[in-house]
Amino acid sequence: MTTDIYTPTVRNDHSEKEALNLFPQEIFSAFIFLITLSLLGLEFPVAYLLLPVILFSTFLRNRYDFLIQFTILCGSYGFFSENDAFPFKWMDIALLLSVITVAIYRRDKTLNKLLLFTAGYFALLFALALTSSESIFIQIRRMREYWGIIYFMFPLLIFSREEFDIKVFYRKILTYACIICGFYIIDGLIFGGNILVPSTFAYSGYYSTYYKFYCYPGSFPRKYPPGLYLLALCIFPLLKLYSIRLKHLVIFLLALLSCRTFSIIGGLVLTPLLFTGNAIKTLKYIGLGIILFIAGYQVDKVIGGQLRIAQLVEQFEVLKNPDDPELLIKFGTGRMAQILPKIDYMLSSGKQYTGFGFLHEELTTNNNFVITNELYSDITKSEESVARVEVTQIQTILDAGLIGLLIQTLYYLAIYFWVLRPLPYSKSYLIVLVCISFFGIGGFAGLISHHGLLLLGLTTGTILLAAKSETAETNPTSNSL
Repeated sequence: MTTDIYTPTVRNDHSEKEALNLFPQEIFSAFIFLITLSLLGLEFPVAYLLLPVILFSTFLRNRYDFLIQFTILCGSYGFFSENDAFPFKWMDIALLLSVITVAIYRRDKTLNKLLLFTAGYFALLFALALTSSESIFIQIRRMREYWGIIYFMFPLLIFSREEFDIKVFYRKILTYACIICGFYIIDGLIFGGNILVPSTFAYSGYYSTYYKFYCYPGSFPRKYPPGLYLLALCIFPLLKLYSIRLKHLVIFLLALLSCRTFSIIGGLVLTPLLFTGNAIKTLKYIGLGIILFIAGYQVDKVIGGQLRIAQLVEQFEVLKNPDDPELLIKFGTGRMAQILPKIDYMLSSGKQYTGFGFLHEELTTNNNFVITNELYSDITKSEESVARVEVTQIQTILDAGLIGLLIQTLYYLAIYFWVLRPLPYSKSYLIVLVCISFFGIGGFAGLISHHGLLLLGLTTGTILLAAKSETAETNPTSNSL
């Protein structure tokens, strides 16, 4: 019989904040790892030799750095192509290690409850997959993206016999985030290309390599946001643990300017507003945001729309005339043109409750899942599969229907309300959940992609570790394995 090692004695979510200080040695360690990933993305062969050496050294020296580095490696986050850089996917390695940890880790009733909910969630997704005419073996290739939440076991493995301080963890997260933001700023505002974060090209379509850089100084290109997903982890420590300095705030804001992706910006701006716990401060920030948005809109019109604010505003012209099909399909940067025909086909097929199944955009060849999309201006692309859209919530409906969306929502809420809520720092889970869901509106991260679920799983694991550490102070004989 085991004791509940995660039952906290003191709630300290609201401990006094301290000024954020990033230490030179930690900055150097994070920089070396991240620049190695940059070289990997630039196809520099030596990076393949450096990477295992750095990971092994970090594992021996500092488990916080190793956990963060391995998480970034599994998600790639704009540094390298997951499909081309390695003959395997690091996320599959992470899933395998997490499953092994389930078998060997000394569990208590809290962790058992979490695993029971997770097993039930996976089982229900599998049951929905069986209602599709697509091969289950093809569906598993896509379904495993939904399994990323099990990554919460990996932090427990790494710190199974190590002390864990959540403030140290978040200080290091902020260190990595600042460096990545610095890379975005240098790439976007100085180089005008994709060199330090190589796999974030938005329009050029060119991969830079170590022997051929595609960069155009002064061009101010938009960089895709995968590297900035990590900022979802920064919201909680900046709300509850650390007071941000002006120089760090400027770095974050300039990186978002280089990205110019509103689902990402929206998630990082709106999520803190929901969790400040101070109505006056919230209203003040909303007022400031409205003023900045209006000013940015005026500036954007003058400089020809490079900030993409005017484009965002123009999309809402559909509200003036919702019956105008041309305005409707432009909404969401053309995403409605993807969504509407597929939803219409789903309704006509009667699959709105269970979905089409977890279709693969390349491997699914069944003609039952091919439609002619007349909303595309490029008629050569009109014939397409119903496998993919760029809004993760709609993607869940296509995959698993309204039942699947309901199951997914209940599962992630159940983790908070029935498992994590009594634990210290549990709000960090809810914050990351909300933030990556905002990201998902633009088709980024979300709850159906390992890019978002790695972050949510990491957060869940650190909550369990923090509670375990607090309990260990009062019960030194507790063991994890």
